[in-house]
Amino acid sequence: MNLKLLIEEFIINYGLISIFIIVALEYANLPLPSELVLPLIGIFAFEYDMNFIQVLTASVLGGLSGSIINYYLGLKLGKPLVDMLATRFPSTKRSIRASYSWIKKYDKSSIMISRLIPVARTFISIIAGVIKMNIIAFIIYSTIGISLWNLILISAGYILSDKLHIIISILKKYSLFVIFLIIIILGFYILKNKLNNKNNKKKTR
Repeated sequence: MNLKLLIEEFIINYGLISIFIIVALEYANLPLPSELVLPLIGIFAFEYDMNFIQVLTASVLGGLSGSIINYYLGLKLGKPLVDMLATRFPSTKRSIRASYSWIKKYDKSSIMISRLIPVARTFISIIAGVIKMNIIAFIIYSTIGISLWNLILISAGYILSDKLHIIISILKKYSLFVIFLIIIILGFYILKNKLNNKNNKKKTR
């Protein structure tokens, strides 16, 4: 059974609870791509005449629950968990580095911003736990970012309905653009630090 049929069957049988569970699992880093899952939820919400606000609310609560699970994993298991993920899943190294850099540069705002960035969206919760970020601030900024991301993707499915291939095509281009942007920002940040270090060394001479 493919993912689309599985989600449809789950929603038919369990309604809003299924949406909460699916999104919570995705935000808890299970291999369920939100770029596909959330538009599908929007499509089925439209097809089965579900209340859009209720669907969005269930998805936000699910996303927040999954994020809090990751936060406490990072808090309790610390850096060894991050190192293990980077070793077992080498493709996550860039996202983990980006998460650390974003938190260092933008502090709590990075939690909100990163929710709009593929892959980093979920890993940022673990990093926030590792650095022991204030849980209240984490929840507030996560809620804002999750609400925006889920609103965009679920609305896309709800409006475009059966045109899922269009949504996926747009999101692929968006993902590539964001990754490119992250590389530029990190490159600029590294260069800036090197120049600052050189200037500081000159001043101390």
